[in-house]
Amino acid sequence: MTKEEWDRAFLRVVPVASLGIGVLGIALGIWTLQRSSPLGQRAYHEDGHYLVAVRHPGQWNDLRDFVQPSNPDVVTVYHQYGPAPWNLFNFVCQSVQYVADIGEWWAFPSEVLAGGQADCEDTSNLLTSLLGCGGLNAYTVLGDYQGYGHAWTVLNGFIYETTYMSARQVPDPQNYRALVAFNSFDVRETYAGAFEDIFSISRDEGAKLNLMAVALEASLG
Repeated sequence: MTKEEWDRAFLRVVPVASLGIGVLGIALGIWTLQRSSPLGQRAYHEDGHYLVAVRHPGQWNDLRDFVQPSNPDVVTVYHQYGPAPWNLFNFVCQSVQYVADIGEWWAFPSEVLAGGQADCEDTSNLLTSLLGCGGLNAYTVLGDYQGYGHAWTVLNGFIYETTYMSARQVPDPQNYRALVAFNSFDVRETYAGAFEDIFSISRDEGAKLNLMAVALEASLG
């Protein structure tokens, strides 16, 4: 089923209430469509677009929408804390409190800066935006950490772990497995179909953070 076919089918399901089918029938129809949605696990790739459903119901955004080096709020922070990548990294770690999503919600950089709290993909996108503001070719990476869904920023092969409370080097880069890397103009998959696999990875923020804490503690000795 293509995106256009799925969209037309969804529009046919919604008016069934007027036919007396009732709420249960509507729910069953929508559930069936969701099972056959071209997004699959909320990610859909077609004609050079990498679309994700991670905000409002029915809203699709390209991955690249979330990295915004020209955003005025990003530019303001860059001029305050840049251009050194480590300073920008430390700003994100210290200024944005890590809070796990309820469900799945991706924030834009301005929302992260205004709210002061976000999860891993949001802080990674903010840092990637800040580095990009300085002309650096950084990427947000979506993948897994020891089997759990995660996001981080990469610049010249260096992993910037934005869930830390201050800037530091990750002690276990071998435990980071990349699926997709993107910035404001580019998307790269580590293998064909990696993008569609993103949302099939297990999500347990508590377990993931515990594993990170163990690795960090072991490195500190």
